[in-house]
Amino acid sequence: MGDKNRALKAAARKYMEESGETSLQAAMRHVRREYERGQQTGDEDEHQERMGFDEAAYADEYEYRPRVTGTGYFIAWGVQELLGLDQVQQLVQHAEKDGQPGVADPITCHLCDKAVDVTREEVVHVGIALREIQRPGAPKPTELQFPVWMHDECGHTRVWSWSQLTLARRRRGLPVQTADLPPKQHRRGRAPVEDYYVYSMPENSPPVFYLQPGDEHRHGPLGFRADRLSDGLPAVDLSREAPRALEEWSIAADRTGLLYIERQGTGRWYQPPTPWAPPPEWLAAAHYHGTAIFLTAPAGSVPAAKLDAGASNLVDLFAVGHDDLLFGAVMTVTGLA
Repeated sequence: MGDKNRALKAAARKYMEESGETSLQAAMRHVRREYERGQQTGDEDEHQERMGFDEAAYADEYEYRPRVTGTGYFIAWGVQELLGLDQVQQLVQHAEKDGQPGVADPITCHLCDKAVDVTREEVVHVGIALREIQRPGAPKPTELQFPVWMHDECGHTRVWSWSQLTLARRRRGLPVQTADLPPKQHRRGRAPVEDYYVYSMPENSPPVFYLQPGDEHRHGPLGFRADRLSDGLPAVDLSREAPRALEEWSIAADRTGLLYIERQGTGRWYQPPTPWAPPPEWLAAAHYHGTAIFLTAPAGSVPAAKLDAGASNLVDLFAVGHDDLLFGAVMTVTGLA
């Protein structure tokens, strides 16, 4: 079941509790009408980012942790990437302590505002929300990270930017601070800017494929960061480390070029309107190594003028990686044999 259908079903059950409706089908029809009405008013009029499914991949990309007592925990991909194993274990311990009935400061679900009772829940979802705070005198905002708890029936959690989480709460009819919502989009009637892609061939290395969205992410660079972590792509700082090889990711190709990027268990993550056509020597290098280094960063990370002129190289991405906004991995290239 997709995340959207899961959310609609959970909202229908909530409507049944509040209205006394006894038919789940009727409740689903009511919720769908409300959802469509929200789309018509522009609240749901989000530009669907072409670098993923909706805002990020919603599938079986969650790490299941064995039950500590009677409750299992789904840890959203990217949480351990951000926090480390020790802090993830501390989150689970915190849930076991403050998810009990009658505690003074209970943990609550971020998409229904009800307490999470770990003595009754079979599964609790654990994610992270990222929020930037500008401190006086600081040259750059400070990123704060908050745990996000969620009932299983409310939907699978993920890594969120603060505005993504705020918008999700508003869609559920929960109270939010209007200032925390993303700006409204006015994209109707305007064609999206085509995404940019750059091919390079470092010495003694698999070839590099860099993909940069043409349009800005609605939730800004922080939303892009949250989406890529939720997708399962780690951040990369090229000035300090080489990208990791991730076996679950691959780039499909044939004699026409590169067809799509996919993640095992999730499906196609990105597919262009027509196959990418890298230079023949790039394809030959990918065939020789059997892999390619895929990198991606938010719109505007490399100036469009440099991308249009084909004058960009990996040096342009060092600063982007230092700001934790460059993502990627070494991926297998299939179909060139």
